[in-house]
Amino acid sequence: MSDVNCPYCNAEQEIDHNDGYGYEEGVRHEQQCGECNKHFTFTTSISYYYESEKADCLNGAEHDFKPTQTHPKEYTKMECSMCEESRKPTDEEMMLILA
Repeated sequence: MSDVNCPYCNAEQEIDHNDGYGYEEGVRHEQQCGECNKHFTFTTSISYYYESEKADCLNGAEHDFKPTQTHPKEYTKMECSMCEESRKPTDEEMMLILA
């Protein structure tokens, strides 16, 4: 899949991002077509995609704390699977983690 098509010959073009070139928004960038050798300009637009999930614990329900996968186990924290809030394990939880 190409980034853009050359506005002159319609050849597919990959934007040359060497040294971070071409990522800045609101700037007109320049590139030369590898097919017809003509120079063209392009601008960059960045899009964000968001995905929502239920977090019942933020609406009055209990947190769903699970132990993190940590090594060594002594550094394990308890993290909510819905909102990622974390806390230190209780003594009883730590005994189960270390068992």
